[in-house]
Amino acid sequence: MLFSLHTTKKQKSLIKQGIIVIFSTNSTMPNLIRLETILAQKLTLHKAKINCLSQMIIALITAQSSNLKKIARHFTCATPSESNYRRIQRFLAHTELDEHQVASLIYNLFGLDKVTLTIDRTNWKWGKSNINIFMLAVVHQGIAIPLYWTMLDKRGNSSTLERTELIEKFIHNFGKDKIIKILADREFVGQAWFNWFTTENLKFAIRIKKDSKVFNSQGESVQIHTLFHNLSQQETYHHDRPLIVDKCPVKVSAKLDSDNDYVIVATNDFDDIDSMATYAKRWQIETLFSCFKGRGFNLEDTHLTIQERVSKLVAITALAFCWAYQAGLAILSENPNHYKRRPKANGRPQASIFAIGLDWLIDSFRKFMMSNDYAIFRQLLRCLTTDEYLPNLV
Repeated sequence: MLFSLHTTKKQKSLIKQGIIVIFSTNSTMPNLIRLETILAQKLTLHKAKINCLSQMIIALITAQSSNLKKIARHFTCATPSESNYRRIQRFLAHTELDEHQVASLIYNLFGLDKVTLTIDRTNWKWGKSNINIFMLAVVHQGIAIPLYWTMLDKRGNSSTLERTELIEKFIHNFGKDKIIKILADREFVGQAWFNWFTTENLKFAIRIKKDSKVFNSQGESVQIHTLFHNLSQQETYHHDRPLIVDKCPVKVSAKLDSDNDYVIVATNDFDDIDSMATYAKRWQIETLFSCFKGRGFNLEDTHLTIQERVSKLVAITALAFCWAYQAGLAILSENPNHYKRRPKANGRPQASIFAIGLDWLIDSFRKFMMSNDYAIFRQLLRCLTTDEYLPNLV
């Protein structure tokens, strides 16, 4: 529960009922300006829109919900929630967020250089509308960092054109030479798709379907899984000769998962000694989606169905996610033994870096509002920038 130093008894009553969340304008605005300055360095937006974006990022973190009504209640100002809600609606309807500027902000925040990319979709249904987000992200230290996404106006998979256009956004902004490899699951296959990698001279590691057709050593056309019929659990087999999959020469590795289903990975990088381990990093984008959804910001809570507006909300969620993840990294680097991250049965730590950072941000915002201690907000902002000017601003 967040009370400002100037909250009235009536406001406190409304807060307890979950109707509004009030912050002191006098205590927060000087610090919000510092956040606006950080964002304005990378994003070309009018001052009022930068202010609204800053409010929305903080509110998304403290509300842990993408429902616009809930976000409005967590704005750091004393205006009524209904006014905040209308302001959010105007922002999403009329503000042009430059996707390349957002991607550059995130790329620079993490100090990225040459990267391995992964692509995947996450989707849900609201009423009769299909919300289908196709995302490109960087695999990075156990998590995927979102950079670009597009809204698919359909329920199912992307086309080759939609995939190549998404990757070409990254190439346009950062250059093809920054791409080490691209990872994808088995829904991202096809002759035209693989041919594009060959034409663009890009490397991939992609899971292929077990019924993909190849030629065996006798020159017979067979389903690829028949080459691995003697495969045992916990064993990864690297095929001893190149195969042609969708008219593309590839090196193939295979194993059985816990459900005894074939995991068959094809790569056009013949220098990759363990393409299965490379492909396994693709799972990091699934972790990202879970942070966007139930483990973090509950993106499916939004009732938005207009694709352009959902895309802007994804951008705001991406910035909030990056702030939380950077906060988690900062906390663990300063005090690595403070949080016990013993591995679970699946080998993953009990508390993720994102969860640690998100909890710390929420607690810190609460402490700041109760204490009016600018040093707390200074710590929060340090997780969102690497610029040297920050000490002079706060």
